[in-house]
Amino acid sequence: MKEAGSPKLLFENVDLTPIHSILWTDLHKHGPGRPVEYNPEWDLKALMLRQLEQIPYVKDLVKRLRRNAYLRRACGYGDRAPCEAHFSQMKKRIGIEGFRIIEAWLRREALKLRRSQPLSAAGLVQAACIDGTDLPAWSSRDPHDTRRGLGDLHVGQPLLELHEGGLHQDVLP
Repeated sequence: MKEAGSPKLLFENVDLTPIHSILWTDLHKHGPGRPVEYNPEWDLKALMLRQLEQIPYVKDLVKRLRRNAYLRRACGYGDRAPCEAHFSQMKKRIGIEGFRIIEAWLRREALKLRRSQPLSAAGLVQAACIDGTDLPAWSSRDPHDTRRGLGDLHVGQPLLELHEGGLHQDVLP
């Protein structure tokens, strides 16, 4: 029996065919050549599972998929789970814009399900969250400016600390 918040139940209630073209971008579909080993829909479900289960790294996701047959089947994989490199290649292939489209679509689906299946809607919103490790770092500094900025702490630069008796100046070792 499936519990109310189970990933398998969530994945069964979501039809991924509208984003099929994004998921299959640049994959070999017909003719001679090596066939696709893992359906990209399964990969997306695995990345959604990563968000739902709050698994910090893809490496840990791969370990969980390999060790837990229930999670493998919930995503659609059979007896084998893909390696870390497979997920990296998938992320690179779909790209940031593709994932933005997928996220927007998942959020729209959640809005459609919010009255009839509120737990599924909440799961979709959580699964649609973008993983911060996939976003490039942002800085207010100009990347071409090599001068020291106000936010840069370097060795030997004075460090001001507030103590009970007032400001205290230290130098970083």
